[in-house]
Amino acid sequence: MVWIASSFIGPFQGFLITLGVPIAAWCGVFLADLLLRKRDYAEGDLYNPAGRYGSINWVAVGTTVVATFLGWGLVTNTFAAWLSWQGYLLDPLGLGAERQRPVDIRQPGRAGGAVVGFLASSLRALQGRAQESTPA
Repeated sequence: MVWIASSFIGPFQGFLITLGVPIAAWCGVFLADLLLRKRDYAEGDLYNPAGRYGSINWVAVGTTVVATFLGWGLVTNTFAAWLSWQGYLLDPLGLGAERQRPVDIRQPGRAGGAVVGFLASSLRALQGRAQESTPA
């Protein structure tokens, strides 16, 4: 790809920004779950779909999706034309001037996704407490 593409680094940087938002959202969800637990995970139940954690935590998945949606709306990505859809929340929030910069530390997208994921997962701390109180 490096040898045949006319410009590799720009689209690649755009791809990394696009991928960074859902990873940051997932990290926020995971860190909230990890920090709010009083006891360690029951390792056997992590591998058992019928265990106390279940097979899929739909609240965590939904939180990650919502935080990713908000994060992509708050980040600009002008490295490739196919990524121009990002930043769709900047104009409605009065941050439209941020669109002019391809990368800026003040872009709230990646950090915003992580913070939203963390805060939303913190609200479901009761679910973690219920899982901890279930006998092994």
